[in-house]
Amino acid sequence: MQSSQNSSGQSAMIRAIPAARWRARKKGLDLSNLKGTGPGGTILLRDVEGFETPKAPDTTIPMREEILASPLARKLAAKLRISLTNIPGSGPRGKVMIADVIEASGKGRTHVPEPDEGKGTFGQTIPMSRFRRITAKKVAKSAFSAPHIYFFTDIRLDRLIQSREEILADFEKRFQVRISLNDFFIKAAALTIREFPLLNAKVQGEEIYVNPEINIGVAVAIEEGLIVPSVPQADQLGLAEIARIRADLIDRARVMKLRLEEIERGTFTISSLAQFDILFFTAILNPPQSGILTIGQTSDRLALREGQVQSQKVSRFGLSVDHRIIDGAMAAAFLQSLKKRLENPSFLLLQL
Repeated sequence: MQSSQNSSGQSAMIRAIPAARWRARKKGLDLSNLKGTGPGGTILLRDVEGFETPKAPDTTIPMREEILASPLARKLAAKLRISLTNIPGSGPRGKVMIADVIEASGKGRTHVPEPDEGKGTFGQTIPMSRFRRITAKKVAKSAFSAPHIYFFTDIRLDRLIQSREEILADFEKRFQVRISLNDFFIKAAALTIREFPLLNAKVQGEEIYVNPEINIGVAVAIEEGLIVPSVPQADQLGLAEIARIRADLIDRARVMKLRLEEIERGTFTISSLAQFDILFFTAILNPPQSGILTIGQTSDRLALREGQVQSQKVSRFGLSVDHRIIDGAMAAAFLQSLKKRLENPSFLLLQL
């Protein structure tokens, strides 16, 4: 037993074994701050080893962590003037996705059903979501700034449908992706644009700029409206690559996980309503593009060929173009060239 001096200068008797005192000196500890667990409150070595000096409160201001967010989510948040700070992210590692921004933009107001959630109610006023308002402004600007002209042609798809059915099983087994008619349409449109580069152009001030890459956009319907991701350099890709990219883009578009680049890089758009009982329709250009191809339902029609009545599978294709860039003759020639490719699909199959 030894004595130690406390802070008031008074002598106090502290029971501690020599090993504990030696270790306390090494660690710079005051034995008066320790509680002994030995007989009669004697401080043992384990009491010294297990003692932790109380930490002073951390008064430093923590560094603000960088908020993980997709480029598309950042851009939409900036347009809607929404802070990303308090938006919970649903992506990897809590990354804020565009769907999270859209959801956050709707918080604080009573939920109003979208048309596909109940078709609306007669006499009901349905406010637009902010995403839909942005889309509305975009298409309105396109409709009133670019003079549209429209062209239509009927295309026989019997041979294309038959060719797809013949290769479908082997194609899926070899490339691990299911090819669709849309993949043929994307490839055929891209190759036709090679012949007519102005279909890949846009107006810049008083000049016309022809985009160097042919990136075919595919219109995808989502809850908030339409979104158009694009297949890059589609004229240079085989059908298998187009099918993989197209399937991936559509899947991610439906869960709002596209990158901004995948939406903005498009130079020409295809919009199909073939799954509905719609024969044909006109479409507003996706600015600043100069052309959009529309595809109606494929239906069976009777035709007289070589004196015999035959049934043909026919779909009506439409082309909307910016009349500032493309005149009627060029638009008609584009559709005729596309028609020839789709009605004679053998050369497309060479690029599997």
